[in-house]
Amino acid sequence: MPSDSSSVPILIIAIVLALVLVGVLLLHTRVRRKLAHAQGQLVQARQAQEHRTRETSVGHQRLAQAERQAQESAELLREARAQHDLVRAETEHLIAKRIPALLAHLRTPHVIVPGVQNPALAGTDVDKQHRTILDAVTRGLREEGERIDEAAQAVIRGAMSRVQTQALRAQDLLAGVQQRYSGDEHTALLREVLGLDMFNELIIRRVQVTGIACGATPGLSRDDTYLVDLMVGAISRVENFEQRIEGPANHLRRRIGVAARAAESILFITAELLANAVHHSYGTLKVTIAVHETNNGAAIVIDDAGVGLNEDQYARATRLLSGIQPTRLVDLGNPPHTGWAAIGRQVAHYGVQVTVKKSAFGGVQAVLTIPTALLVEMPEDSRPSVLAPEPVRATVPAARLEPATAPSRPEPVTARPEPIAAPSRPEPVTAAARMEPAASSERTDTAAAADLVPLPQRRRQSPPRAASGSRPAGGLRTTPEEAQKRWGDFQVGAEAGRREALPTEQHDITEGK
Repeated sequence: MPSDSSSVPILIIAIVLALVLVGVLLLHTRVRRKLAHAQGQLVQARQAQEHRTRETSVGHQRLAQAERQAQESAELLREARAQHDLVRAETEHLIAKRIPALLAHLRTPHVIVPGVQNPALAGTDVDKQHRTILDAVTRGLREEGERIDEAAQAVIRGAMSRVQTQALRAQDLLAGVQQRYSGDEHTALLREVLGLDMFNELIIRRVQVTGIACGATPGLSRDDTYLVDLMVGAISRVENFEQRIEGPANHLRRRIGVAARAAESILFITAELLANAVHHSYGTLKVTIAVHETNNGAAIVIDDAGVGLNEDQYARATRLLSGIQPTRLVDLGNPPHTGWAAIGRQVAHYGVQVTVKKSAFGGVQAVLTIPTALLVEMPEDSRPSVLAPEPVRATVPAARLEPATAPSRPEPVTARPEPIAAPSRPEPVTAAARMEPAASSERTDTAAAADLVPLPQRRRQSPPRAASGSRPAGGLRTTPEEAQKRWGDFQVGAEAGRREALPTEQHDITEGK
């Protein structure tokens, strides 16, 4: 059976081929599996490589960031060190230069306090902190200085008050000696006593000005007093006033007086201004003083021909005399010049005004302006002292005066009377003689006086007088004219003794110019 025999190989071949095909398929499946596994490992390797690459990149980034941070930290450290060195240098400049300059500036304001050493620090927090330190130092020093100055002024006030009390007691004792030994047989003794009295008066004035500059009161009280009497009293408190002071010129048209509360202060201010003018008018140069009535009160004008003041001295005088700012002891110089500071205290307390400017003689003109609130019109039955100057009246043409009624104006009393041993004393001005020129000039000044501000009237408080016919049992009473003559003679003799007892050199220390 040829067909069967030929089919067997074919079948075998088919089986073989099938087995081969199965084997191939199996191999192909295994290869594909391996290939898939290899691809999976490759993907994993790639992913791992990518992960490592990413980590490496992140590491590089971190390293670069760390390097940048290290560089920035190093830069900040360098800047911090430079800032520290700058602040340290500026602090050293503050300690070594600015604070000492501030202390010098507080003592002498013309010293300039320097600013920051490095202009780059201007306006920064360091500059603001240093300014805060300087302000705190300034505030602390000023408060402590004011406390110490107030304590020192309190000590000086107490000491000057005790010295003034003792000096016033000595003045009373000297006045008693003058009254007991006022006769011509005690001329030599009286001269010595009057010399001591003058020097004691200078001591009282210096003690008074020192105390007032430290906040004390004048220490003396007065009643309502004629303004011209206060001027005469102020002149008598100046050394060598007979040779150095010309006047006073009385231009008042009414019986103007100063209220009791301000009388001693006005006398004190005038005396200090006169002493200052005399002290700085060397040689025989005269100092003139005059009083004028103004629309708002009265004014005392003092002119000297001394050395004058420069701009800085005028500014200092204006500041001290205004009394606006409190004056400390350290501001008065060494030795301290207390005159202007004391005047400023009284100006601030009583509301008067003191101005200084260049006078027509090349020196200084001082004007004391007294407001109406401090002025009074003295009673009609009162009179100024015999040493008070007569009012300066306008000259009336001779053709208008009747020969029978024209009063003869008395000659002014010169400042050099005869010695006491053989006195040639002028007759005192009686009440009638004083009233005649006043009555004759009232008609001339009526129109001008009508425009002036009326002053408060003062009425003298006196007990009622006894009947004209009654007399004391012991004898006749002393008339006012006799009492006035005796007191005038005593004052003339006292002035003569003072002139002869005073030395020729000046020892008065007043405000420096």
